[in-house]
Amino acid sequence: MVKKVTVFDESWLMRARANNPPAASWLHDLIDGLDTTGGIYLGSLRLWFDRYPLNSNKQKRALKTRLESFNNEDHLGCVNELAWWAFMQRIGLKAVPLPTSSVPLPDFKVKVPAEFFVEVSTLNLSKSDKSKFERGKAAELDHMETVRRILRKVTNEKQRQISYADDQKQACVLVLFDYSLWSTFGTKFFRFLADYLLGKEQRSEGLPCELSALAYVERKVIDGRIAISRDRSAIYYNPNAKDRLPVGTFAALNQFWCQMVTTEPRWEDNWVWL
Repeated sequence: MVKKVTVFDESWLMRARANNPPAASWLHDLIDGLDTTGGIYLGSLRLWFDRYPLNSNKQKRALKTRLESFNNEDHLGCVNELAWWAFMQRIGLKAVPLPTSSVPLPDFKVKVPAEFFVEVSTLNLSKSDKSKFERGKAAELDHMETVRRILRKVTNEKQRQISYADDQKQACVLVLFDYSLWSTFGTKFFRFLADYLLGKEQRSEGLPCELSALAYVERKVIDGRIAISRDRSAIYYNPNAKDRLPVGTFAALNQFWCQMVTTEPRWEDNWVWL
């Protein structure tokens, strides 16, 4: 009988407590609130992990390693993939994770309501802002620098995954979870990004035609529960895409297309609880 792969067991909790995590670590608040909000958080991740449709224990163990990592970027990147899978289920999309391969593949293949690929990524705190904080200096609010970092994700870091979808002649969505400095301050950056990508002014640098849409996402943990902000998240449908994603596919988010035509989310709450 094949042994079931589990996450965040007692052995892991003992190691986490002994780790003495710094305040900036995701473990810090978790350990402090393990009997309350931290326990709720781990409970959600355990449930998602158990339900996540992987084909083998080898894949489960690889996911477990990333999810249990004490490293912020590894852990958060994995949580974001699981959160987006849970979000797609929440809004009625049927998706399956793609297996790891020697060829970079997108994270998901969506089958309903339409067939397309999804790649999930994270925009972490920039090295520049991190360096300034470590030296006790302030960082300036610079939306254009965030836009440049997003475009580098699109055109460089995720180009091979996007190209894979293009080779299959199917639409592709790049989902970016924002953990940069200003993502928690409610600056409505998603509107600035909409104006840059889809405003009337023609830009020399924008979304490549191989990318069907870009989703900008702010995810929060509130009292241990994981949610996506519908007020400050948005999807931008690329009007120049070779393979179009139908407008309305992600109606739970702010939607922008063709010179900033927009619709607000069809959702009653400010948060999509996962």
